Amino acid sequence: MKAQNHQKPDTCHPKTDLKNATNHLGKKEKGQPTSESSFFKTYDCRGRYGVEATEANCFRLGLACNAFKRPIVLGMDYREHNDSLASAFIQGFGGQIRFAGHLPSPALAFSSKTGWAVSFTASHNPAGYNGVKFKKHQRCFFENELQQLKQWYDFAKAPEKIENKPSPPIDPTIKQNYFNALPEIHDAIFDLAGGAACALSDAFSNRLFDTPDPSFLQHAPEPKDGTLDTLQAETKKQNKIGFAFDGDADRAVAVDQGTIIDGGILTAFIASEHMPKKSNIFITLDTQAEVFRFLQDQGFQTAYTPVGDVHVVKAMIEKGATFAAERSGHYSVKQHMPDSDGIFTAALLSGTKAGALVEFTRQFKAVSLKDEVHFQVDFMQLKAWAEQKAGSQNVQDIDGVKADLGDYALLVRTSQTEPKVRINVEAPDAAAAKKGMEEVKAALDKCRKS
Repeated sequence: MKAQNHQKPDTCHPKTDLKNATNHLGKKEKGQPTSESSFFKTYDCRGRYGVEATEANCFRLGLACNAFKRPIVLGMDYREHNDSLASAFIQGFGGQIRFAGHLPSPALAFSSKTGWAVSFTASHNPAGYNGVKFKKHQRCFFENELQQLKQWYDFAKAPEKIENKPSPPIDPTIKQNYFNALPEIHDAIFDLAGGAACALSDAFSNRLFDTPDPSFLQHAPEPKDGTLDTLQAETKKQNKIGFAFDGDADRAVAVDQGTIIDGGILTAFIASEHMPKKSNIFITLDTQAEVFRFLQDQGFQTAYTPVGDVHVVKAMIEKGATFAAERSGHYSVKQHMPDSDGIFTAALLSGTKAGALVEFTRQFKAVSLKDEVHFQVDFMQLKAWAEQKAGSQNVQDIDGVKADLGDYALLVRTSQTEPKVRINVEAPDAAAAKKGMEEVKAALDKCRKS
């Protein structure tokens, strides 16, 4: 496929746009924003249905979106209550909408090349959660853009009663245009998890959990160890490579001969097999140091970003990078679009021979351990502890604290999607990694915020 040209992000003018937005919201509410809502997260809107994710809040969200003053593409995954939430949004918006029906969020992002799109999805969150993602110019909203939308939302007010109206007619060209942009899909095994990828089930001849499952009774929407047993077994039985998607299919996880391939190592494989040499690549801080060195040795211009797909997408756009990846399974390919797309990634790799990924993995010897704590951490104190052990030149704090302590490396950072602090430890062998994890957790206990 030919590389696509992307428009530069719009310049925001908060004062002007907020004034325009309040003109839509009613004179009585001007200058009187409503109370804060936890429905807004760092990069999207998400919460429990009936608590944060309500029809009233989605009506307010639609009302706030009038400030964009352009048609939108709107679609959703198969979660319960999406129909009524989307209906409330549409009533609040009141503008021109191209309705996509059920589609993965990458398909909606792809449709936003010259405009913007809205995806009703709670991604990898369990049943009972609903959410809304915003896309423009084939990428996610950045934090400042969502905060600007939050300003407009805070001035909006929902009516006492919101009717559940029928959805608009579906525009089939949205799905078809996205499908036409995908690489050839080979005979791998695809675990659709009962999620949004089921909207494209016909594209995958060899598929698992391909029936929409609004409550995720058969399969959790998070593709990780413990949820992929069936796919792992099938890759061994059929001797084929496999791929699993999260709830909205913007992430992909690869499985080969029953083994779940680490996202950092898969990043190295994608780059070495499918990206032009000497091109720019961005990876998140939680990616293994071994992978970083491998990419550099392969001739790629490699740099770290904070953890989070929005950071690699932003870096890709600003620096014109060819490829950007987050270890959790987000992969962005400039040739396709800036936004992460699990379906594109799986299609790109679907011709890989069984065993190739396992063989590729063997060259990476370091052991990585992950854990988490559920209390607040004083990161300044943690940084001081790391600098005392390793020297300031070996410590980074662009996203939590990352440090090379010699015997092991660590990354401690606050989750952007859940109330916890994530811990990553990397060492040459399992014993050193275990010892390092114990040492880091002991240090974190001393760095608790009171």
